[in-house]
Amino acid sequence: MPHRFSKLASGTMDSFIMSLVDVAARPGMISFSTGLPDNSLFDVEGLAAASAEVLREMRGDALQYDSATGYVPLRKRIAARCRKELGFDAGYEDVIMTNGSQECFDLLARMFLDPGDCMAVENPGYLGAIQSFSAYGPELLGVDVGPEGVDTGMLSEAVGSGAKLFYSIPNHQNPSGNSYSERVRSEVAGIVRGSGCLLIEDDAYGELGYSGRAGRTMKSMAPEDTVLTGSFSKTIAPGMRIGWMVVPEWMRAQAGKSLEAMSLQSGTLCQKIVDRFLEEHDYDLYLGRLRRAYSEKKDFFLDAMEDELPDCMGWNDPKGGMFVWLTSPAGSDAMRIFDAALERKLVVMPGKPFHVRGGGNTLRLNFATPSEDQIRVGMKALGDACRDVLGKRGDASRALLPPPL
Repeated sequence: MPHRFSKLASGTMDSFIMSLVDVAARPGMISFSTGLPDNSLFDVEGLAAASAEVLREMRGDALQYDSATGYVPLRKRIAARCRKELGFDAGYEDVIMTNGSQECFDLLARMFLDPGDCMAVENPGYLGAIQSFSAYGPELLGVDVGPEGVDTGMLSEAVGSGAKLFYSIPNHQNPSGNSYSERVRSEVAGIVRGSGCLLIEDDAYGELGYSGRAGRTMKSMAPEDTVLTGSFSKTIAPGMRIGWMVVPEWMRAQAGKSLEAMSLQSGTLCQKIVDRFLEEHDYDLYLGRLRRAYSEKKDFFLDAMEDELPDCMGWNDPKGGMFVWLTSPAGSDAMRIFDAALERKLVVMPGKPFHVRGGGNTLRLNFATPSEDQIRVGMKALGDACRDVLGKRGDASRALLPPPL
């Protein structure tokens, strides 16, 4: 008799993300596809020194089990930054450390979703989070996202119809690269405040605004109805898997209990190393270097797009983060561009998997990972792929396109 997976396991969506990491790692491939930061910007020497100091000074204690909710000194440091930079009051007890922010999504779904419950997600929205939530069997209500953020009318309708959660990335959104305006932030906070719908505010790219933070946190405007999630994956090192969520006081005990049941505790050795690294480095100066590097890389990437892509393609100019959102003419199939680029040893990320509906003519491009030489070669390959697929439409005016997200 064959073994059967559970309904929960069988309901998990497929994901392009990690499969494309494997494809991009093949010899000779160039990748614009994944959400990986630039390896050359990791402070390897600084982290190596912090690691050696932690192990030398703490010895076996550094390797021992720790608090289920994470290393307290690092939690205090995160809470202090919430008060100083993010505009809301938080104590270390409100900060729950996780194994990357992806674990936050699974934990929140485990705490709040029953099969058949409604939850609202951005359309397009971050595929990795949507995949995590999908395992718990919710009905996903896609709320369209435009240049200024989420459509608040659609969000209000989704919340009114009983959505228990709303997942959002208001700063340099993945995949579109855009940020919510102050008006949209305020309206979103007003919609969820007291509604019974919990807002999950993913701040993964909040520290990577090229001119600083893109706007106020919605956690500061609706503190009792918002969980803010964060991570060091885009700023210090994704392989250390350090994420966290800042929860309202009423959630503390349940969050700690659920995390303990799921993974016993998050990985505190890496937390101790990062805490020592932050103790010895000015984080704002460190972030300033990252922001300048990514801003310069984005400008180089956009110049290459202008030089190589046909006029019928449209794109945005993000003010932070790692992604450019590319659109082909309405009615065209961007999966064909994906396939044609792959034949030229370039990996791009189709936009359709980020959508609950629509998105067939979109692609997400990551400018953070490739080198300048790879950008030059890869963008020529992408331009050739677009012209092969679109034919004469490659000569159409970009001005005729609707504005991209």
